[in-house]
Amino acid sequence: MVKRIRKCYGHMKDRCYNPKDKNYKRYGGRGITICDEWLNDYYAFENWALSNGYSDDLTIDRIDNDGNYEPNNCRFVTVKENNNNRSSNKRFTYNGKSQNLVQWCKEYNINYGTVLCRLRAGWNFPKALLTPPIKRDRTSLIGKRFGRLVVQAYAGDEYIGSDNNSRWICKCDCGNTAIVGQNKLKSGHTQSCGCLQKQRAAEYQHNKASQRHFLSNDS
Repeated sequence: MVKRIRKCYGHMKDRCYNPKDKNYKRYGGRGITICDEWLNDYYAFENWALSNGYSDDLTIDRIDNDGNYEPNNCRFVTVKENNNNRSSNKRFTYNGKSQNLVQWCKEYNINYGTVLCRLRAGWNFPKALLTPPIKRDRTSLIGKRFGRLVVQAYAGDEYIGSDNNSRWICKCDCGNTAIVGQNKLKSGHTQSCGCLQKQRAAEYQHNKASQRHFLSNDS
């Protein structure tokens, strides 16, 4: 995972600062840059990525296509979303006025990711735009253990479902990574990436076989 984040970081720098890069004209060539925080510190970018929904099947995307690479203007989306379904290009009408989602969020001073998650969860546009955001805890579970899982980072607002439940990136003792809902962590419902259930199932089958063997010998 981290190896791919570093690769993503390198491509981002090439697009913005390397005139020999094939995509330079569409990025650095028209003034797109990387914020100083990320440009001068790879680990700042890596930490932001892990805390904002990064996974190996997603790609970094700038919310405002004319804006720079910086925390408030970036997110992770599927390649299909990035190429074909940019919500920033879709226009929404409210009170007789039509704008794209980025413009509405700027006008009402609300986080783009929050409104986008609400729309994906089925909210109508006025409700998604006007409902005050919930102040989410994005740090208190980091480093805590729940069964075999240790919380690494907040997964990002884009992982909030219709249940309004925060989700966290967790590292399992077996080495796998899983994204788990906060309620399931705190209730003890989820204690591993799935390996614990597999182990218990294998133990059950083993005990069942041993019992059958014992009964056949006893008879």
